Amino acid sequence: MQQIRFACLLAFLLTFLLTVGHAQSPDSRDPGQKKAFHSPQSPKVTKRKKQKVEHSARYEFYKRVELAAREKQKILKQLSKAQFSDHRHFGHKKMPKRRPTHKIRYCNECGIRH
Repeated sequence: MQQIRFACLLAFLLTFLLTVGHAQSPDSRDPGQKKAFHSPQSPKVTKRKKQKVEHSARYEFYKRVELAAREKQKILKQLSKAQFSDHRHFGHKKMPKRRPTHKIRYCNECGIRH
């Protein structure tokens, strides 16, 4: 009787282990993790069209800032010339001649006698 119980217990354990082990392995009905599908053609990458936003408030602001910076650079370049930076020019492109006192004339351009 004891041998029958032992054989029954052994058969039960063996079937239990086989069913548990079989349930853990991937099956065609329940694959577990899906494997990557291999295709010879590479998938097409869709290109997104970049939106042409030229009239947004931010765009207009930066455009105005860039124009103002260019204008300022232009003005600074012009002011660095001797005509504007050297006080002896009195606004003339060339420095006016120093004439003797009896030959001094009135200048139409700057309003000073020299």
